[in-house]
Amino acid sequence: MLNLDPVKTQAVADQTRQTFAALDSALADAAHLTAAFLSASQNSGMTASESQRILKQIHDSATKIIEGRSDMVRATALLTRCVERSQHDVTAFGCPIGLELEERETARHLTLVA
Repeated sequence: MLNLDPVKTQAVADQTRQTFAALDSALADAAHLTAAFLSASQNSGMTASESQRILKQIHDSATKIIEGRSDMVRATALLTRCVERSQHDVTAFGCPIGLELEERETARHLTLVA
């Protein structure tokens, strides 16, 4: 059984929630940037190839944010497994995300590596 300090564990849970909020905000900002760029580039004289390169870079950036969010979902599952192996209830710290039933079953088989 893991002996997790409740104050420090709560800090990790709080920071995890803040991280998801920051990722979601960054993704929304990327979407707003896309719309702003499209508006600014109309009738600007910019060539189609120039605007295409810029749009692709903005899109690639947003894709990386989505991939990072997916990594955080997996990290949260691993953190939840640590709490399951501790003296605390899994719900004691407020999970920032819910796991679907299939993911819960899959996640139980994750191995924590030191």
